[in-house]
Order: sequence, then structure tokens, then C-alpha cells
Amino acid sequence: MLSIISIFPQSSNANIYELSCQNKKNTTTWVYSFKRKQVILTNINKAKTKINFKMKRQTPSSFSSNGVVSGYETNVTWAKNTKELAMLQKSLRGSNQFYKCAEPKLLKEE
Repeated sequence: MLSIISIFPQSSNANIYELSCQNKKNTTTWVYSFKRKQVILTNINKAKTKINFKMKRQTPSSFSSNGVVSGYETNVTWAKNTKELAMLQKSLRGSNQFYKCAEPKLLKEE
């Protein structure tokens, strides 16, 4: 008798998700994929933008990524359990922004 054992998990991390986040000043939309190890800022206050970030650490419910915003090196971290996203810039002239996010929305299954 031949048995086939699946090595793929039931819930795949290869999907593309959307995060909607806001604070007192801004509303942002982010798209991310664990498989591609990429996070993209797609909207700021309903104005389209495209700023790429590369994931450096990830778990099924969080990520940390690096990119450049307004010429400043920027670190973006998100945690599903706290529903918080932090955008921290490494320059004294940069700004640190903290957001509360809705539950991630599945955009596309890969």
C-alpha cells in the first residue's frame, strides 16, 4: 500500500494580504506577501503610492521590513496580536509613526 504524506501546510504563507491602518493624522494601506518577502505601502490618505520594503524577519502573524521613505532608511514592523504597525526612521530628521490596523484581508492566493 502506497501512502502519500503532504509536506505542505494546510494554510499557505504564499498568499497576498492587505492591511488597512490608521492613526490620528494618516490612513495607510499596505500589501504584503510572506513568500515574496515583500511589503508595499500602496496608499497614504487615499493617495496612491508604491514604496517597497524587504522583509528581514517574519512569523505567520508578524513581520519586520526595511525600505526608504522620503530619503530616510525606514523600518516597518507589524504584529497581528496587537494590531499595531510601526514605521520608524533612523534619522533625527525622520519621523516615527504608529498605526492601529484592521484584520489582514486576503487579496490573492498563490
